[in-house]
Amino acid sequence: MTAAMKEIRLGWSLEVSHLKHQIQAAASWKPETAALRRDLEIMAEVGNEVFGEGTHWIEERTVSTKPE
Repeated sequence: MTAAMKEIRLGWSLEVSHLKHQIQAAASWKPETAALRRDLEIMAEVGNEVFGEGTHWIEERTVSTKPE
């Protein structure tokens, strides 16, 4: 049986320019937790305020995990 896990990360439009060290951790896929989702929601909200509505969002994907 294969299990599924949700992962999330911060996404932004190509027109937005971030300093690599400022955003690199948020751009990596990570397992969804309540704390991570809250942090990314805050980052997306601030990014949209600074760069314009719709420039930042949370991306989601489901990945299968193999039982050990």
